[in-house]
Amino acid sequence: MVAAQVTEFPDTESAIMFYLMPQFSSIRFVTSMPTEITQMTAKIQRTSGANRHIWIDEPIVEIDVWGDSSNTMAVSIAAREIQAAMLSLAGHVVQNGVIQHVETIAGPRRLAEVNPDLSRYNSTYLVRLHP
Repeated sequence: MVAAQVTEFPDTESAIMFYLMPQFSSIRFVTSMPTEITQMTAKIQRTSGANRHIWIDEPIVEIDVWGDSSNTMAVSIAAREIQAAMLSLAGHVVQNGVIQHVETIAGPRRLAEVNPDLSRYNSTYLVRLHP
């Protein structure tokens, strides 16, 4: 008897990043923070989550958007536009898998930022995807 071969799960961060990048050309998308933020920047990070069985992964993903504190409204708008794009991902084929569902756990909200020159908005999503 041959054991079933389990396919590795897609990299959620890169799947989301490469989906969002063409839609938001004025935003720099990253998976780790750069030392300097010279333009509006969105960091995509898987913070937790696990597969529920051998075919579907359910990561929790946070997206932080940073921008100039003199234009906090633009950062807020960008975070909400990204939220709309995230919720539009259901059924979308990405470069390394298929996103079945995206659910907002915590919508875009302003968080305190150590650097007074920056404004930061954070949101959290449950993403369901498979290879």
